[in-house]
Amino acid sequence: MTEGRDVLRDTARLEEIAALGLTAPEVDSILQQTVDEAATRLDLPIGLVSIVLDEAQYFLAHRGLSGWLAEARGTPVEWSFCANAVQTGEPFVVEDATTHPLVKDIPLVHLDGVCCYAGIPLVTSRGHTLGTLCVIGTRTRTFTAEDLDTLRELAHRAVEHIEARGLGNRE
Repeated sequence: MTEGRDVLRDTARLEEIAALGLTAPEVDSILQQTVDEAATRLDLPIGLVSIVLDEAQYFLAHRGLSGWLAEARGTPVEWSFCANAVQTGEPFVVEDATTHPLVKDIPLVHLDGVCCYAGIPLVTSRGHTLGTLCVIGTRTRTFTAEDLDTLRELAHRAVEHIEARGLGNRE
């Protein structure tokens, strides 16, 4: 996990997140549409665009969250499923969170009922992984190659939008 910690704390990655304005509190309607589409197409109750910082993850857009998660719009990074995709730069898929060795002890599993997860890294044109586009369910689920292709397509669209929006913020 030391290698993963280095990725999360990578200064260039964190500077890109800041330069793209990804910690602004307003919800972006395009990203909101993207998470809505991801959750709908994969028939799961929750969709997120999650930005993973060094100490926390922030939900830039979300669908299906309630209670404290909707209010907080994030979690400590130690609770983050998404951090696994950021650390590896690869999709992270969990069919049954109650038995998965990397996440079975995370409070989101026991307290909030997270049971399945599929997240695709959001990788910029500069090669930095910002976070993920992910979907979450409260029942076990097998994710197909088609499911992951759908998420990849939507993640690519989200990154294009984030970068275009970020360029506008820089000018």
